[in-house]
Amino acid sequence: MPKADTTKRQRASQVCDFCHARGLRCRCGAAGEDDHQAIRSTGCLTCKDYGVSCKMDRPVKKRGRRPQVMCPDENEVDTTRDLHAMSLQTTHRLVRIYRDTMYQCYFPFLNEKDLLTRWEDRIPDAEEPSYMLLMALCAVSSHTAALEAVFDKTLLEDFAIPDSKRYFVEAVSKIPARFSMPQDFDYLRSFGLLTVYSLQCGNNSDLHRYLGMYHALVAEYGFHDESRWPDNTSLSEVDDRRRLFWCVYRLEIHSSCVFGHMVRLPEAQVSVYYPRITPTMDPEIQAWIIGWDYITDLFRLLEYAIIGLRACKNRKALLAVLCDRPSPTMLLDSLAQLKANKSRTLTRLNDSDGEYSSNRCKYMAVQINCTETITTIMALLYCQAPARDVMAVAQKFLQELSSAPLIMFKIASSQIVHQLLGVGHMFSNASRYDSDRYRTEAKRLIAFLGDLVKSLESVVPAAGSAGDKLLRLAEANT
Repeated sequence: MPKADTTKRQRASQVCDFCHARGLRCRCGAAGEDDHQAIRSTGCLTCKDYGVSCKMDRPVKKRGRRPQVMCPDENEVDTTRDLHAMSLQTTHRLVRIYRDTMYQCYFPFLNEKDLLTRWEDRIPDAEEPSYMLLMALCAVSSHTAALEAVFDKTLLEDFAIPDSKRYFVEAVSKIPARFSMPQDFDYLRSFGLLTVYSLQCGNNSDLHRYLGMYHALVAEYGFHDESRWPDNTSLSEVDDRRRLFWCVYRLEIHSSCVFGHMVRLPEAQVSVYYPRITPTMDPEIQAWIIGWDYITDLFRLLEYAIIGLRACKNRKALLAVLCDRPSPTMLLDSLAQLKANKSRTLTRLNDSDGEYSSNRCKYMAVQINCTETITTIMALLYCQAPARDVMAVAQKFLQELSSAPLIMFKIASSQIVHQLLGVGHMFSNASRYDSDRYRTEAKRLIAFLGDLVKSLESVVPAAGSAGDKLLRLAEANT
C-alpha cells in the first residue's frame, strides 16, 4: 500500500506585510519549499484566503530580508495603509454621515447615543469586535458619501471621501474563524452592515454570504427568541437587540422580494417584540419609531404574500393539508385593517408646517408610501385580483413618486431602484390576467417607470442598467 503523504503546510519564517500587520499565520506552501521565494512568486495562502495582494514591502530593519522593488497596481485596494493610522476626524465624519442617512432612513443598527459616543475618543484595537463594526459602518458611509446622498451637505465640505472598499476589505479580514465571544453583539451588527454594503454595490454573492453568517449566529444562540436571551440583559440592550433583529428581517424580506431568494427566517418562527416607546422620548423620535414599526408590519405582511406566490407546486397531498398558507381574502383584509389602524401621527408627517419637519420624518412618509404600494400590489397578485385594480394602484404610485424630491432617491440609492424594478415585473405579471386586456396599459406604465429610473442614472449608479431592463420589459409586453 502506498505510504500516505504526511507533508504539512508550515508557517513561513519571513511573513508578508498583510500577515505581519495582523499577526496572522503566513502559510506559504508545502514543507521544504523556499518560503521567501514562494511568497515572492505566488503569494501566501493566507492572503489568497482574504482576497488581498501579498506583498513584502516593509522597510528594512537591522535583521531580516532585503526589500524588493514592486510596481504598485493603481486599481488595487491596499488595505495595509492608512486604516490603523486613520484619523478620528475622518471616523467622526463618517459616523455622522451614517446617522444622517442610513440610520435615520433604513438601518438603525445601533442606538443613537451609542453611535455618537462609542468612537468619540479612540479607534478600537484591531482585534476588538467594535473595530470590525466601525470598519463596516465606515464602508457603508463612504459609499453613501461618494454618491453625495446626504441630507446635510455640510458633511461633505472639505472632506476627502475615503475608498469604501478599503474599509469593507478591512472589516472582512477581521471576521474570526471561530466566534469565541458570540455574546458580543457587534458581530451581528457587523454582518448586517456588510450585507447592506453588498446590497449598495449590487453584489448578490456577498449579500448572501454575510446574511448567511448573521443567520448562523441567530440560529446558534437563539437570537430569534427573547426567552433565550441572557437574563441579565438590560432594558436598553433589549431594545437594541429588538431593533437590530427587525432591521435585518426587513433587509432580508426586501432582498427576497426583489431578487427572488427564499426567506431564511419566517416571522412565524420569531418571538421578538418591537422596541419600547417611552413618554420621555422627543415627540419627533416617537413619530419616527411609530412609522418604523408600521413599515415593519407591512414587511411582515409582504412576507406572506411572497410565500403565497412562491408556494410549492408539487407538495404531496399528505403535506398540503398542513400548509399554513393564508387565504387571499384574509391577506387583503389584514392589509386593509393595518392601514385603517395606522396611527394618526403618521398621517401628519407630510404637513409642511407641522411638528414633524425633520428629514427623518419626511423620508419616513415617502418610505411608508412605497412600502404600502409594494405590499398592496403583491397582495393583489397573490389574490389574482383583476388587472385593472393592480394598474390603478400603480398609476397613483407613479404619480406620487415622480414628484418626490431628488434627494429621496439619492438616499434610497440602489434599494429604491431594486424596488422599482420589482414593481415593473409585477406589472408585467398582472398584464397576463383578464385575457391580456391590460397589456397595452402595462407596457405604458413599465415604460414610464423605465424612463423614471433611467433619469436617476447620474445619482444612482445602478439605475442605468435597471432602467434598460425595464424598457426591454416594456417592449416584451407588446
